[in-house]
Amino acid sequence: MCFLALLLFLPIVHTTGQPATPTAEPVPTKVSEPGRGLPAILTLATGERLAVDAFTLDGATGTLVIGTATRSIGRAELRDISFTGRQAATNELATGVADLKAWKERALKMLERFPDCSSILLLDEGEYTYRPDGTNVAKYRGVVYIAKDEALGQGDLTLGFDPNRERITVHHARCLDPDGRLHTLAPDQIKISKGSSDGVFFDQNQELSFSIPGVTVGAVIDYSYETETYNPFDRNFFQSFFFFQGDEPVGDSILRVRMPADKPLYYLAPNCPPDKARPAITKEGDTTVYTWTMTDMPPIIPEPYMPPRRDILPGVVFCLQKDWDYFFNRLRPMFEKRFQLTDLVKKKVDEIVEGARDIHEKIARLYLFCQKEIRYISIKGNLASNQVGHPAEETLKNRYGDCTDKGMLLATMLKHIGVEAYPVGIRTNTAGRAIRELPIFDANHCITQVRLDGRIFYLDSTATDYRYPYFRDDDHDTICDNPMKGELASVPLPPPEDNQTQIERMLTLRPDGTLEVDYRSTMNGTSEADSRYSIRNMKPEEYVREVKQAIAGLTADYELLVASHSDPLDFSGPFTVTSKYVLNRYAPRSGSYMVFEIPFFRMRFGEVSLEKRTYDIVYTTTKSRIENITINLPPGFTVKYLPPPLRIKSPYVEFEVTYDQKEGQILLRRTLAFPRRIIPVAEYASYKADLERIARASDERIFLEEERKGKEASR
Repeated sequence: MCFLALLLFLPIVHTTGQPATPTAEPVPTKVSEPGRGLPAILTLATGERLAVDAFTLDGATGTLVIGTATRSIGRAELRDISFTGRQAATNELATGVADLKAWKERALKMLERFPDCSSILLLDEGEYTYRPDGTNVAKYRGVVYIAKDEALGQGDLTLGFDPNRERITVHHARCLDPDGRLHTLAPDQIKISKGSSDGVFFDQNQELSFSIPGVTVGAVIDYSYETETYNPFDRNFFQSFFFFQGDEPVGDSILRVRMPADKPLYYLAPNCPPDKARPAITKEGDTTVYTWTMTDMPPIIPEPYMPPRRDILPGVVFCLQKDWDYFFNRLRPMFEKRFQLTDLVKKKVDEIVEGARDIHEKIARLYLFCQKEIRYISIKGNLASNQVGHPAEETLKNRYGDCTDKGMLLATMLKHIGVEAYPVGIRTNTAGRAIRELPIFDANHCITQVRLDGRIFYLDSTATDYRYPYFRDDDHDTICDNPMKGELASVPLPPPEDNQTQIERMLTLRPDGTLEVDYRSTMNGTSEADSRYSIRNMKPEEYVREVKQAIAGLTADYELLVASHSDPLDFSGPFTVTSKYVLNRYAPRSGSYMVFEIPFFRMRFGEVSLEKRTYDIVYTTTKSRIENITINLPPGFTVKYLPPPLRIKSPYVEFEVTYDQKEGQILLRRTLAFPRRIIPVAEYASYKADLERIARASDERIFLEEERKGKEASR
């Protein structure tokens, strides 16, 4: 299903589809009680025709209502007023079902191709108009066939808007039910409410919502609305991203961008076929119209560990500028105004770093302060707070802020100890790769860029469980924008050693197969942060219960002796986990033989479960695991069989397992590293084969034999 999302200056329509079959366009219906006045069609002095829900004229000034918006218009701006034309159009809307019947016929044909789909997006049409005065309008029309119960929710729409900057008009919302009856949304069925918040995000937005009547399985719904940005943050910012495919089949998808003839449009068409990437360009008077179309798009079939949708969907992104100069020049003064090292900030920094041994300990303390002492709360309302945040001192006083505020505060604090740092914008890697070929607002997060001793590294003070110098894994391998420096830069992918788990296990076997386990793990990076987060959100008894449940998966006959961990709120060193337990009669015996399987040794890789893939495998970051296992043999037993060593090395996975023997012991070492974040689909077959070999190696068992003495040995 297509949806509308706000991208600061202009709604973004996320979609799927292609050019529409010509049909009669339904006339807009009123979405608010007009009070005094009548529906009318106004012809303006410019020649533009405007359908309004209500119009009154009082002397030289008229008042018109369109959707939820009311505004005044001078009599000199009007050429003609027709009250009968609009009424005739409204009457026509009430009875016109021919176009919906045609859409339903097409839906039934598409359903033969995609019988398992829950819905079909028959028409997916977005139109964006940039006006000469810098205001803009985004229109959308969707026609959807409801094939299964799970798609019934597509008849419920919620549209967010900023009432200080935007107006929403619902042109029409109707449904053709399976019996051929037409249901039309009434104005009093539209609700406007304050935008929802969850105690973390606060803004000035409101929500317009409605439920299209008559929606049931087998119905066709048709709705259209527009968002007018009458008071943009900046009249030189006009940008959006439109997608032509999604999780449902799409009939026709159309993107149309209307520009003043003297204003160029810059665009990219990521993932579009070459023959669809360039728009059809036409002229309509003083307007240039750019049109992209795609038809009969199949649904995206999900795969494990697939790329984010925007990295695979065909789409178009557009804006008014060809380079970053305007973007950076517009934002830089805002950053500089907030990047002020005040006495209050200096005093707090001096207090935090007092007694620190070196510059890295100072940075670590300031990092931890911004992580722990500044609560994450987002309050947005304008260009500055959206993109630049609040002044450092204000965030320090409030003790709360969002990612931008935290990034600004940390950078300002670092400035006081002589460390160059900047808040920078990124798009997290789980949200798809940012568009950086064009200057658009494509960041969804802010982190801190640190420049020290000739190198650049990054910190993320929203990540409350990461120990310096580590930072969130979804920040890795991204591209940041730094308005203060006027630069774009790559946020590197850390090596696997920066997300490592080291495990030490001492396993002691008894002659009856009982196994004593002494376990200790040490972590860093994301593995450490994940463990800290999980454990600090558990009560001690809950943690013990979790450990018991894991051990019980091996055998019901066990004894847990120790289940402990380091303090998850102590960031002075790595996080560690320790456990000791006994598995009674764990290793089965058959005569003089004992079969031993190392507990918690098996490895499985769900990302290679498919025989073939369509898309790359995508992780958030690199990782590694090192295991050293000492197995103490039971008295009187010798090794009958040890699994063979295995070594695998490719650009995408590095693995090695070895087994060594010494007096009464087996020494096992296993290492596994994933040095890349993305495995191209072209490499899937070899990558799958490697991981399956690793999985099979983890299933191997060790065979021991008891030495026989006396008469038994001589037989």
